[in-house]
Amino acid sequence: MLCGGTSPERDVSISSGKNVLKALKNLGMNSEIMIWNGDFKELDAINSMCFIMLHGSPGEDGSVQRFFEERNVPYTGSDSKSCEITIDKIKTKEYFQKLKIKTPKWSSDPSSFPCVFKPRFGGSSIGVRIIFSETEIGRSSEDGFYEDYIDGREITVSILDIDGIPTVLPILEIIPKGKFYDYESKYSPDGSKLITPAPLNFWERSEIEKAALKVYKEINCRGFARIDGIILNGEFYFLEVNAIPGMTPTSDLPASARAFGLEMEDVVIELLYSAMRR
Repeated sequence: MLCGGTSPERDVSISSGKNVLKALKNLGMNSEIMIWNGDFKELDAINSMCFIMLHGSPGEDGSVQRFFEERNVPYTGSDSKSCEITIDKIKTKEYFQKLKIKTPKWSSDPSSFPCVFKPRFGGSSIGVRIIFSETEIGRSSEDGFYEDYIDGREITVSILDIDGIPTVLPILEIIPKGKFYDYESKYSPDGSKLITPAPLNFWERSEIEKAALKVYKEINCRGFARIDGIILNGEFYFLEVNAIPGMTPTSDLPASARAFGLEMEDVVIELLYSAMRR
């Protein structure tokens, strides 16, 4: 079990790792945890199946995956090429456009207000903020971009390879206590209300599932992924893809899995099977 890392998401990664390690232990598997400090020399000690629960760079940007690929060490989740795409929100949005899938417009400068400032790389909503006027811009957008603000319902779609087949788990709606699904809302025990399955009509659900699978397969994700978006007036706007979704006790994918009838141990087994099929 590899978790930790050097990104601002280190604490979330450790929480995810410990939660997965508990499931591995419950399954009776001989497992060890490495809370990594970012030194790649430490990874040389890993020579058997590695369950990667790193969030942010360098664990989710393809660097760690490439390290293991070069050494023929098996690992869970998507490969280095897929991670290079999903860590980059702009590159991911370009994939959405290529696939003719709706995504909010974006630019290096805000064209209207309110808008959303997002760091180009990273996750857990760290650094994301809603801007209501030009006076609130404040800092440079060199490491980020501005996205049109869609005032709709927060929706997340989790996909898990089950018996080798990418399967959309029950779609989840998030009602955060704050204005949007920020870091505190994601990881505080009472930070958000999760509704699974999300109250969608048949056509909304089927269109979202179809598009999410299209994205998952086009980017060549493996094992699992989570796709976040906003639904407004029956239309779903894709925001980003998470190649290594959080697996903490309050994370979205485990909640969707439970609604599908899967416990954490079931999810862990499927991820290991997927890694072994690589």
